[in-house]
Amino acid sequence: MILKNNKIGITLYVIISFILGFTACESTGTQGKGLLSSSGRSGEMLVVCQSSAWKGALGDSLRSMFMSSLECLPQNEPYFTLSHISNDKFNAIYQKQRNILYVDINSSYTEAKVTVSKDKWASPQLIITLFVSDEKAAIALAATHKDKIMSLFLDSEIKRFQRAQFAQQDKSIDKKLKKSYKLSMIVPQGFIFAVKNENFCWMRKETKYWGQSILIYTEDYTDTSMFSNTYIVALRNKMTKQYVFGSLDSSYMIVDEKFIPTKSDFYDFNGMYGVKTQGIWKMVGDYMGGAFVNYTLLDTKRNRVISLDGFLYAPTDDKRDLLRQIEAVLLSTKLENET
Repeated sequence: MILKNNKIGITLYVIISFILGFTACESTGTQGKGLLSSSGRSGEMLVVCQSSAWKGALGDSLRSMFMSSLECLPQNEPYFTLSHISNDKFNAIYQKQRNILYVDINSSYTEAKVTVSKDKWASPQLIITLFVSDEKAAIALAATHKDKIMSLFLDSEIKRFQRAQFAQQDKSIDKKLKKSYKLSMIVPQGFIFAVKNENFCWMRKETKYWGQSILIYTEDYTDTSMFSNTYIVALRNKMTKQYVFGSLDSSYMIVDEKFIPTKSDFYDFNGMYGVKTQGIWKMVGDYMGGAFVNYTLLDTKRNRVISLDGFLYAPTDDKRDLLRQIEAVLLSTKLENET
């Protein structure tokens, strides 16, 4: 892509982060020194269960739940890539995996429950265990807690990317963001400012095969309609039409809702009221398109709305992990205390 150059009258909803309704509290394993580094590919979840169950109804159910296609991607890609090992072969090699879903089936269990453990055999590591009496109970328990289990593993993936990005942070970009927009963001090296003015910036990272971009734009807050899907999409179209262009000067970016409608949900962004919007973008007048994720936030201290937007162009590559990398950057955002 190339370039071409009042007071808040609203009673905010109280956003309460969901609390797991699991039977057991979150626990940790061996802590501190001596833990091995965890292993496993991005987006991989190791399922530990009896081989007969994996080949049967339980395996079918887990694959249907956790390998379902991600919404708002231009091609089918699963939320997670599942691999399997039986309980009796779950040795030290497999115990190093980063994301583990352990299914403990034992007829002596009189009550089904779920536990969450971190860093038990390696670090960082998340282990979710289902204690059930039989395969049918395992299917029911997993289905009941599907969204919570998914959320925990997705959060684990985001934190993994953020750790890597923090080690490669471009502090000069963070310094400019603090000065211009009163916010801090962990942007890794390789990004540059393509556009930067008082209320808008476009940061981009380009490789031979794909490009990742981050947009930040702000507006004075007026009313609650600014958090509607219609307004968020219209504002994004306005900003990208003005600043984000394709290979031709006459081309510009818009949200493409013809085949995949955008999806907006309320989101608790580190205690700030926000809306998360996902969808597909395309270039008018050019053959380009891809996925985007947008967080629209209310900055009550400065009476403004902040839009954090990330989009991806990767025509020949899988997009799930590249988009999650962008989302990890957006989710690292914190507001500066000073006015």
